Amino acid sequence: MTPSVSLLRRFDARGYELWLVPALVAAIGGVTLASAGADAGVLRGLVFVGGPLLLLSGLHARLDGYLHARARLSLLPLPLPPARSWAAASGPHRVGLGWTGLFGVATVAGAALGAGVTTRQALGLVGDFAWLWLLAAGLEPVIPAAGAWLGRRFPEERPQRRWQERLGGGWTIPEAVVHLYAPALGVGTAALLAMPGQLWLDLWVDGQAPPIELLVVGAIAGVLAWGLGRVAVLAYARGMFEAVPWVHEAVRTLAGPAVPEEVPRWLLWGRDPMQHLVVRQFWRVTPVPGLRLWALLIGAAWVGLAAAPSVAATAVVVALASAWLVPGVRLRALGPARARLAGSLPLPPSARAGRSLGAWAVLGAPVVVAAAGVVLAWSRAA
Repeated sequence: MTPSVSLLRRFDARGYELWLVPALVAAIGGVTLASAGADAGVLRGLVFVGGPLLLLSGLHARLDGYLHARARLSLLPLPLPPARSWAAASGPHRVGLGWTGLFGVATVAGAALGAGVTTRQALGLVGDFAWLWLLAAGLEPVIPAAGAWLGRRFPEERPQRRWQERLGGGWTIPEAVVHLYAPALGVGTAALLAMPGQLWLDLWVDGQAPPIELLVVGAIAGVLAWGLGRVAVLAYARGMFEAVPWVHEAVRTLAGPAVPEEVPRWLLWGRDPMQHLVVRQFWRVTPVPGLRLWALLIGAAWVGLAAAPSVAATAVVVALASAWLVPGVRLRALGPARARLAGSLPLPPSARAGRSLGAWAVLGAPVVVAAAGVVLAWSRAA
């Protein structure tokens, strides 16, 4: 019996990865837009540049399930139709797209109204981003489809093989070269196709008579984007089984040896062994933990030392705090393993159950410091 799509999604559950980075980028974008003033032309330029950056920031997490997820490699030996894998990956993809669109619209609307533009101009800016997001939603499935189709091993005499070798520059294996280019090309294509519709909308907002040609070309671009997205599953089905092993080989090669990043000594204060274990697990299951920690502390110092703190800047610190703390949800899944390890040891009952309040106190200390800096800044400005 073929497993259901909902069952397949359990093998590759996605959580905070779908919204955390877009939320951080949206907060930073809000600060930039709010500082641009009430010049509608400048705001439109920032939306035109910042919209693709916001879409690109969470793209890997949204598309991870199609080819890069561990579940794709683990389930590859099973006789599962590629359409089932596509459907399993498309659910988290849509969730991530929804969060990204929500953050983008909220950021553009809030920053535009805060900058003092008219309601009509604010709606025009929101429309510019919304049209880009809509075309990106149609085109994004083409990216994993292209990765599956062009991420296979071609015979040496084929031109595809020569292009793989020349475009890679030795950075990764030839079969994975397409994954270096496809994400940026996909988002760039969406921005290109969105431009006629955005220009038509901006002229209409300014009270001018926009050319009908812009509206026609924009409509054609919308149909093209969504049409390509609907047929992308066919290319994906042709190449998924051959491309997935090479994707994971490239990831393993780029990752290098499994040497974890050293845990800072101040995070390992005290003598509670369960506290040390939980902190080390947090550090090793969190991508780039040191970067997250320093970004939080620097962001808090930036707000704390600012002459006039703003809501947007505070939102950046909140996003950085989430980026530091939210990965801790993975520790809950490791709780039973910690309990089995500590169950027979002479430890307090909470430690034998795999829990450590001391560890959460240590991990929460940077957030408390950041919050103190923000509160100090606002109390000084009051």
